[in-house]
Amino acid sequence: MYRFIVCELITGKVLDELPMVITSDLTRFLKMYGEGTLALPLFDGRGRLVSDTWEQAILPQRSMILVVDDADRIVWPGVPQSRGRQGAGKNASLINFPCRTLEAYPIRRYMPTRNYRGMDQASIFQSMLETMTDGGIGLDYDCPDTGVIRDRPYNDDENARVYDRVNELSAVLDGFDWTIDVAWGDDAHTFVRKIARTGYPYLGNRTASPVHTFETGQNVTDFDFQEPWGEGDAATHVRAIGDGEGESKLMSAPVIDTVREAAGWPRLEERRTFSGVTVQTTIDSHARAVAQYLFAGQKVLTLTARNTVHGEDFTRLGDLTLGDTARININTPQLRLDAVWPVVGWSLTPETGVYKPTLAKIGEPAGDK
Repeated sequence: MYRFIVCELITGKVLDELPMVITSDLTRFLKMYGEGTLALPLFDGRGRLVSDTWEQAILPQRSMILVVDDADRIVWPGVPQSRGRQGAGKNASLINFPCRTLEAYPIRRYMPTRNYRGMDQASIFQSMLETMTDGGIGLDYDCPDTGVIRDRPYNDDENARVYDRVNELSAVLDGFDWTIDVAWGDDAHTFVRKIARTGYPYLGNRTASPVHTFETGQNVTDFDFQEPWGEGDAATHVRAIGDGEGESKLMSAPVIDTVREAAGWPRLEERRTFSGVTVQTTIDSHARAVAQYLFAGQKVLTLTARNTVHGEDFTRLGDLTLGDTARININTPQLRLDAVWPVVGWSLTPETGVYKPTLAKIGEPAGDK
């Protein structure tokens, strides 16, 4: 069902195709990196070595492995973080490659001193990633202006990773979605491009009447519906903390979910720290964004989608991109839900290739600003 193509990470040049297997769920998410483990069996069914060049082709942090479907669509790109092998046992002939998607690369780079004044937030995002150009992985950019102008000063001695700075910027009120996609660079599929994208206010096709539907009795075989209200998942009282010490420490005004507290919820406090923030209006904006995320808690639905085996017109991996909306129609004794929610992540299970999209309704607009 899937093929595995090895590329050079920096240039995107295709090097080889190898008969690999998926040994742990491959995942992707909006605004964060995904993970998964691929493995290479050293020998085929006849005991012959499958490749005598794999050690040169698959090098941790230098190579990229593409998982492509039968239509040659790239459904998952992973950068090997390590490679491991065993001397004995049933997995002795497997070489394991734990991988992360390209969104993890900014974790390995630190944010240098920059002083952004009066710039569109998408331009700030692109500029932050462009600080990684020297010795980087060769990113292209698709970051259209959002119309939201921000000021952001950053200093090298703060020892902040680019990944953290990017997520702080995107998570502020009226922020944006981001991801790093991998796409074929030519019709012959001899190389790939790595494209850092932003979407304002969202990535993906958000519509109240989506083309794709997940429905029990049709293309949904199982589901896992969670409504977490634990620490970090929900709150009724939020403050954001910026830079400073003691009495000079920057703190936002509290943002309170007056509706739920009046309806009987006890006060549930949450505080989030944002390093490098020195302006009151900015820290207040962070607080409102956190409140928007945490008020009303979260509703997260992970579906097990039926594989297409007899030409059914079921939604498959690759039909939906991260951020797209899909209709959910769950009609069981445990859950009745008819809604349109965005796809915020997905996983591909080992061996069976089962597609598990995750859709979510997270928070609501903050009540008391």
